[in-house]
Amino acid sequence: MKDKRKQNREVANSLVLVLQFGLNVITPILLCTIVGAVLTKNFGSKGYTIAGILIGIVAAFNGAYRMVRGYLKNPESPGERARRLEEEAKQSQEVKDD
Repeated sequence: MKDKRKQNREVANSLVLVLQFGLNVITPILLCTIVGAVLTKNFGSKGYTIAGILIGIVAAFNGAYRMVRGYLKNPESPGERARRLEEEAKQSQEVKDD
């Protein structure tokens, strides 16, 4: 039963990681595109929309790179890290109870 829970928890952590990655990529692109479109509507030049899209893409790749770099530095998976931290917390709680 515990193995099934650990496997489900690791799958859930992986899904959260993928979702977070997707949001970190799409959010800056959409926000910068919207700002560029608003500037284009107010000032009448298509250059603002194009600049907004390009700035959004650069910001998205920068954010994705920083996120992936953080995970590549740490050799353990997010699920392994969460389990290790839970076990350390249980051990420290047991020491306090004694």
